[in-house]
Amino acid sequence: MKMTGTLLASMLLSMTGCAGGADDTQTSDSLHTQESAAQQCLNQFDGITSCALGQAKLATVKEGLAVSGLLAKTDGVASTFPKAVKWEQRTAVSLGQTGGLQLAARDADQVVSTLRITPGREANTVNMAPTFTGTPGGSRYTMNIYRGGVLVTSSPQPAGMMITFTNWRDFLRWAEMHAWFLNDFDIDMHSRTAAADVGACVWRVRAENTTFTATVDGKSIVGDEVAFVETIADGAYPYRHFTGIDVNAVASQFTIRSESITLPEGAK
Repeated sequence: MKMTGTLLASMLLSMTGCAGGADDTQTSDSLHTQESAAQQCLNQFDGITSCALGQAKLATVKEGLAVSGLLAKTDGVASTFPKAVKWEQRTAVSLGQTGGLQLAARDADQVVSTLRITPGREANTVNMAPTFTGTPGGSRYTMNIYRGGVLVTSSPQPAGMMITFTNWRDFLRWAEMHAWFLNDFDIDMHSRTAAADVGACVWRVRAENTTFTATVDGKSIVGDEVAFVETIADGAYPYRHFTGIDVNAVASQFTIRSESITLPEGAK
């Protein structure tokens, strides 16, 4: 079952259920603080409650849900919903050279995975750092790079490894040259994995009408899509659902064009 809003996007944020650690009762103090500070909540999209975090403000606009006041890392928007196996959010955003994003997927107060996106040191470079909780101390992951839907390379990465992408044109600024394009990138967290990987978190980033370059094993690899796939640890307890996504941002413009969730099979 899928609940969805309007579909118009420059950035797609999405997630599927993923493995967590053995202790499901662990909480995140920082996340709890953010949630308790949320003062403004709206129900713009079916089945989802959107609440402002930090000093952020929400406003319903023609294009969707505008989020303003994103000046600090604690500012952003929290999406809360019933048990879901997939969540998507399409967003038009302008980060600039000093901005950034952090996505946190959670089951109640338990943060199960994050993805941090920040500008690199050089022009047209972007750093991405995923974290996963299926292993005590953090899970390893595999980075898959695609071009035109075809897998180009696959490489294992240690827990907490940050990846730098170069030649990623217009990722950080608002692409006014094409209104439909904007920053037109897809951040797509969903599982296209084998049965043995069921429960793994997968962050996926796809660039529309442009490519990036990443260095893998000393070679320059060109792609238009990257996936960060969690390596499930032996004995890890797989989450079959999650209940919220927090997006913290430092950005000059941030508009959620659409947001949707997919409920577990059989749920109503």
